[in-house]
Amino acid sequence: MNEILKLENVSYIYGRGTPFEKLALDNVTVSFERGKITGLIGHTGSGKSTLVNLLNGLYKPTEGRVFLDGEDIWTNPKEIHKIRYRVGLVMQYPEYQLFDETVREDIAFAPKNLGLSEDEIAERVSESAGFVGIGEDVLDKSPFDLSGGQKRRAAIAGIIAMRPEVLVLDEPAAGLDPRGRREILGGLRLYAERSGATVILVSHSMEDMAHYCDNVVVMNSSRVYKSGTTAEIFSDPDALSEVGLDVPAVAKIARELCRRGVNLTGTLYTVEGVRDAIIAYMKGGTA
Repeated sequence: MNEILKLENVSYIYGRGTPFEKLALDNVTVSFERGKITGLIGHTGSGKSTLVNLLNGLYKPTEGRVFLDGEDIWTNPKEIHKIRYRVGLVMQYPEYQLFDETVREDIAFAPKNLGLSEDEIAERVSESAGFVGIGEDVLDKSPFDLSGGQKRRAAIAGIIAMRPEVLVLDEPAAGLDPRGRREILGGLRLYAERSGATVILVSHSMEDMAHYCDNVVVMNSSRVYKSGTTAEIFSDPDALSEVGLDVPAVAKIARELCRRGVNLTGTLYTVEGVRDAIIAYMKGGTA
């Protein structure tokens, strides 16, 4: 595997040495493949958010190491800020981090800190706004005049404008309606395809993971329970059930049809895949 990020034997303890000490990650080793979208799933408290906060040096491992392109990101702690330009992190509800007078200025904040020319900054603002579906007519508005969904997009665009090698997003579509989810996640997929960036996506939605991700990592009780391609993870519903997770609803439908003698083949964990499999079955072929 052509990995760009790797955690090796990483543990993280909150409140170490205090009565409130809590082990959040326990000897985790996991890799993220270059140029792929990897989903990170697991119940609340499984260690997902702690893991993503380690990826760009926001947290330092209690034990173990984090590698970016084969180099330990903590080799020179004084230079850790440079890692955060290479690994962009979008936290949950990033719209609360907007602060500038206009959307344009907010998106331009990080590129300005990179010391880029005005032309390069303008190009990056326009490009990143396009990926998340923000039109030119919105860029000169105050971010505080936008809807919740538009604020979310503006905040994500501000990270994309850095053109990070790795983009990490913690529940980027949380609280949005289905259309908003599709637009944001679809834009991220387009960004990954056009830029070649690696994307790591945390979500509780099995449907989102199945539709947008190439690979999936399953967290449970502060450890990596299972990892593999999206097809491998969702083709084993029993393994997910063991940790209280589930396959997408459409995969349940496909499984029930197969149980009733409808011999479906193909990608049976997305709406499009099951649709194609049913059409192929009705025509007497295979998907």
